[in-house]
Amino acid sequence: MKIAVARDEAFNFTYRENIDRLRAWGEVVFFSPIHDQVLPPCDFLYLPGGYPEFFLQPLTDNECMRQQIHDYIEQGGRALAECGGMMYLCTAITDADGISYPMVDILKQTATMEGMKLHLGYREWNGFPGHEFHYSHIVEEAPSTSHSSLFTLHSTLYKYKNLRASYIHLYWGEKNLFDLWND
Repeated sequence: MKIAVARDEAFNFTYRENIDRLRAWGEVVFFSPIHDQVLPPCDFLYLPGGYPEFFLQPLTDNECMRQQIHDYIEQGGRALAECGGMMYLCTAITDADGISYPMVDILKQTATMEGMKLHLGYREWNGFPGHEFHYSHIVEEAPSTSHSSLFTLHSTLYKYKNLRASYIHLYWGEKNLFDLWND
C-alpha cells in the first residue's frame, strides 16, 4: 500500500506510533500541501492536524495541490483528515479578522477562527481513543445529502465517500485504522 501523509509547517501534529503503524502497512511518503505541486500516488491519504490557520495564503495559493486532493477524494480515494486536515478540506477557512481563504472544498462548510473558543478533551470514535484541541469552529453551509454526520459528541464526525474527517486526533497505534471504513 502507498500512503501519502501531509507534513509541513501547516500539518505537523501526528502521533509517532500512528506513523509507525502506517509504515507497517505500506510505504509512507510525506508531501507538503504548501510547497509540493503534486499529490504522490497513493492508496491512502492522511491529512493530520496542525495549524493551517497560520498558513492560509500559501495553502490557498497552491491551487494545484488543492485540486488534486479534491479529485482524489471525489474519485473515491480513501482518506482520513484530523483537525487541521479536516479544516483544509472545507470550502474555506476564515481567519480571526473575517477574511476567508478558499480551501479544498470537499466538506461543504467553513472553518472559522472568528470568535475563537478552546475545545479540549478526550474523545472516542468507534472504539478509537483520541483527543480534541482546537480554537476554530465549523459553520455549516447549505445542507447536503452527500455529506452525513456519523454522530455528535463535542465534534461532528464526517463521512463522505471514502473520507473520514473530524476535529479528533485519533490514536490507532494498537488498532486497525481501516476499521473506520467498516461502520
